[in-house]
Amino acid sequence: MRMHLFCPALGRTAIISDDPHLAARLSAALACYGEYVAVIDGPRMARDDHIAEALRRNNALARLQPTKTLLAGLPTEAAAAMLELLPENHACEVTDAGVMALVQNANIERNSPLQWGRDRIGIGLLKALYEERMIEFVDAPSPLETIPSKSGHLVICEAGEPLSEVIAANYAYALKAGLCVMGETDEIERKNLLEEYYSIDAPGKNPGEARNRLQARLRQLCKGVELPQNGSLTFITAGLPFGAAFPELPATHLIQYPDLGIAIINGFAAEQKGHRGTNVAVLVDPQKVEAPEMAAASRTLSGRRIFVRGYEGAGATVRRINDMIDLYPYDLLIFATHCGDAPGYRWTYEFTDREGLVRTLVVDIAVGVADTDDPKVLRVAQFMRFHSLDGVDWTDPVAKADLYVGTAIRDFMELRLSDGKPTQRENIPRVIGSAAMAMADNNMIAMPRSLAAEGTPIIINNACVSWHELALRFTFANARAYIGTLYPVSNAEAEAIVVRLLDKFFGKPLAYAVWAAQNAVYGRGGNRRPYMVTGVYPQRLRVTREDVPRWILSRLRREERAWTARLNATGSDESRLKKDIQAFVTYCRQEITGLIDRWLSPPSSQA
Repeated sequence: MRMHLFCPALGRTAIISDDPHLAARLSAALACYGEYVAVIDGPRMARDDHIAEALRRNNALARLQPTKTLLAGLPTEAAAAMLELLPENHACEVTDAGVMALVQNANIERNSPLQWGRDRIGIGLLKALYEERMIEFVDAPSPLETIPSKSGHLVICEAGEPLSEVIAANYAYALKAGLCVMGETDEIERKNLLEEYYSIDAPGKNPGEARNRLQARLRQLCKGVELPQNGSLTFITAGLPFGAAFPELPATHLIQYPDLGIAIINGFAAEQKGHRGTNVAVLVDPQKVEAPEMAAASRTLSGRRIFVRGYEGAGATVRRINDMIDLYPYDLLIFATHCGDAPGYRWTYEFTDREGLVRTLVVDIAVGVADTDDPKVLRVAQFMRFHSLDGVDWTDPVAKADLYVGTAIRDFMELRLSDGKPTQRENIPRVIGSAAMAMADNNMIAMPRSLAAEGTPIIINNACVSWHELALRFTFANARAYIGTLYPVSNAEAEAIVVRLLDKFFGKPLAYAVWAAQNAVYGRGGNRRPYMVTGVYPQRLRVTREDVPRWILSRLRREERAWTARLNATGSDESRLKKDIQAFVTYCRQEITGLIDRWLSPPSSQA
């Protein structure tokens, strides 16, 4: 088994593009063997949070530290948003006419370009990269071929998002990997397969037979994939857990949309030479389930000189854990609790949109509640899932194809902001996708704004059914790796897996470590593989030497200054936003005081 796959260096030029063909040609021009050329999709300016979209890309570039950023094929508004944030003279807009002037490798200029069709872009790009050629796109079918691996690693990318294929090819080239483009999966089938995993232990079901059936179907969807002998896999897909179908090899997953490029930057940047390790760990155990692994984890991590902070029992409230997730600077976060879709409400809204159309929108809502400093006020988090619009099932892509949406969703969001009321309400036993985590006082709907004081931590969620939905949310908030479960696991299984991850397989690539731990616990021949990994393949748990309390203090002070500046900018405003910001400032100050008192004050002298 090829266990070690070294992290590539980061290329010095980044690309932000919504044009996959131009991004591919720029990637070929900038390619350097053993380096990763970062491609990021442009900010989605039609979203209500388009400012945050641009900021997320700016922050990813700060982690990447390129000397130049190319804006290629972006809409005018998106390009302007990025230029406003980036340093002066750092970024420039490029067109296809400027590609050859950027070529880094003289062989590309000497070799004839690769003629390729406009589909299967990733295969064509990787072929051109390995052959040191420019790629040119023509109006002809692309060959049906795959690119063999040079390192034992294979990247399997789902069709349907051409820019993701470009990013996949750059990722594969940096890892000296092969690339296979599989067919696009059906949206309805994806939801059904994930639902089968969710309910695999439901009464009346045979879990072993269900796992066999699911494994067989996932392998069918990957037909034509030739596995590398003793190799490893990265799946870049719309979200199915394909690694569960191939227990013979270690595998990790990346979500093709949105923000695939940011996710890869987060993982690779954290593994660069000189980057600090996983030196600060937080353990969360609300004691809603038996979690013997948490005591073992604390002992093992402390034995490695990792700074460990724990929240357990009554101390693991929704408020404390939400604040910690966003604001405390940690590198590793481990949960042990119950997780599952929560009961909630189905609300119907009837309104006239700005186009004058009468709309009926039905939404399902799950609620998480946390206390505040004001005993009369609660902080409420809502997970909302669209159920139907004008009688059309929102999860049915066939029916939605003929549905005119127009401004209905944006008008609905504005209606809610203005305190619009539903015309009908009913209770429902489950809000699909809500993935509520049980804390000491209430359910927590984890929808983090950011993680670890603007960090990129590793998350191990040892709760049941904790992979798909929460992997999406945490990686969107910049977790560089996420480990969760597809279906329920026993207390003994949870302990055995986590202990092996943190002990015997510590320092190994995370995907390999999880694969080896599951082989040890479940045996190599079976198909019970509940644990899935999300994130780039070559990243590890590792420790580096540093003065950890002083590092934590510096990050907390940075957060306190930033939030205080935002608080002062709100002036005399008494909005909910100002109260939230004030709570963040208070949290940071309390943590700073506690840290200094516990770790950084000189010992008191005794007479």
